[in-house]
Amino acid sequence: MRHKLAILIGAAMFAQAASAQEPSQPFESSNDLQRLPGELDSFVQEAISEGLLRPARPHTDDGVDSADEAPVENQPAGDVQPAADTPIAAPAPETIREVANVDYLCPETSPYDFEEFIDFTTYQDLSGWRGVLETEEQTTALGRLMARAYLSLGLLTEARAELAGDHGQGGVALRHLVDLLDRDGQPNQAFLSAVAACDVDDGLWLGIAKLKANDAAGADLLAEHFTAFRGLPLRLRANAALIIIPALDRLDRPILSERLMTSFTADEIATSHELQFVKAMQRLSMGAASAAHDLRNYLRRAQYRTEAAAALRRHGQAISSDVERDIVEHYIHEFGNLSPQASVSENLGIILQDLNSAVGYDMTLRLAALPAASDPDAKERLASHFEGMIDADLESGAFLVNLKAMDALLKAGALLEDREGTDGRYARASAMAANFGLPSMSEKLSARLGNDAALSLAQAELAFQLEDHEGLRRLTEAHPDNVAIRKVALIDAIRSGDADAFARLSRGIPGDVDTALMLIEADAAAGHWIVPQRFYSLAAQSGDEAVQVRALRIAETRPAPASTTDGEIALSDVSSRLERLRQSLGSEPTEVR
Repeated sequence: MRHKLAILIGAAMFAQAASAQEPSQPFESSNDLQRLPGELDSFVQEAISEGLLRPARPHTDDGVDSADEAPVENQPAGDVQPAADTPIAAPAPETIREVANVDYLCPETSPYDFEEFIDFTTYQDLSGWRGVLETEEQTTALGRLMARAYLSLGLLTEARAELAGDHGQGGVALRHLVDLLDRDGQPNQAFLSAVAACDVDDGLWLGIAKLKANDAAGADLLAEHFTAFRGLPLRLRANAALIIIPALDRLDRPILSERLMTSFTADEIATSHELQFVKAMQRLSMGAASAAHDLRNYLRRAQYRTEAAAALRRHGQAISSDVERDIVEHYIHEFGNLSPQASVSENLGIILQDLNSAVGYDMTLRLAALPAASDPDAKERLASHFEGMIDADLESGAFLVNLKAMDALLKAGALLEDREGTDGRYARASAMAANFGLPSMSEKLSARLGNDAALSLAQAELAFQLEDHEGLRRLTEAHPDNVAIRKVALIDAIRSGDADAFARLSRGIPGDVDTALMLIEADAAAGHWIVPQRFYSLAAQSGDEAVQVRALRIAETRPAPASTTDGEIALSDVSSRLERLRQSLGSEPTEVR
């Protein structure tokens, strides 16, 4: 208590000393005097948040804190040590989830009714109101009332402590609201949906829960319940805005963000760090030039750092790679403390989309190894991110970048198992390793393949890329029934203008539209025009209008074949000449008798 008093006395002395420095300077307006209580309250709020102070509680007639006489379950878990034979009343998270899954019975009054606290703006308001409760007996109903009072001032830890041991429907409902307002909490949308079905205004909280999960439907719900949002106590609105504004920014809903901020006055924003932060983010979403500078100031504050960095990156602003890495490390540490049942998929979305440059191969594998990232959605996000990096690095012309991708594939393990395209990536990397003269690396990568055909195709594609015509010819001869390899060889023949090779390789090639379109596009790109007319006709007969248009445009650029002086026709051109003759007669020539 002495420490707490010292902090408050020090703050008062600091304010008095500051005013004594300029005794002749009057306040510029009465607003300065009016703002002092709010600034002092902000100091108290931050001290409580940082754990330097703890809110006072109602006193008994004996002058002893009622918290000291209250049952164990009504005290914060960290303040007491239960006796060996005393069960801990606060349920485990799993128990809370089970309670939340029971049917919700509509009460006469919503558990989220804050009308009694609408005028609460400072901690002094709570102290004055609480004075009338000093003679009240500690009951479950009083605990819920105190929890709502604390929530109205944004004091989540204190509200949660009041609800400890309360397993009734009202207590569970308020605990879920605390989880929703806690930036690291996981709201129960099913429970909030049941509450909203009983009271239309409570649809606001369901909308915020959906926004927290990056569900665009939450923005529409918020717009529908804007009046209910404006009717909340100031600090509770500010707490909710700290969740809503970043979510709307991620969903690219700047107009709704601007509308939301109109529920706060300029003075309210000026005396609240939370509102100043979300205002800067809202201005950034509207393209304000100075907003990025204002938001960068929050990179130095742990409470806002993650959201500030993500917003800056989202809007094309560069931030330090060290800052990105620190934030991702923080996420990994936080995720590591979660149970396997906790969902981190949406948080992963923020990391991988907005802070992706800091999440390399090793960081992705560390995230994938966390129990909380084991659900299918989280695994899909991480695997897709990993595959994107692999594909980009294998495309690179830098040897060391290629080598990094090969090494990452060897470390990928279960992350890429049973995913489409995995064999192709291993095969391509193996072929590249062999070409670089790394037989050991190539062998390790090829050992991960489910079939040899993928490796052969990757080798053919690499030979084509390196213009190794002889190597591609050997692969084609070694795999005469592999149509995919023959298609690669056909494209190679088109590129080199080898009509004889094309004629030989095209025998038995499937006569489908996709293959025909691929060949005529390659023919146009190479400019040798060796592809016979039948492939042009096949592509033009596609049932897809867009494919027809592409085929006809390519055909229009194709030059007419040069006529031979001696009247002879080259063998390779017979089929195309016959095709042109058939088209000139029409598709169904009439019989002449």
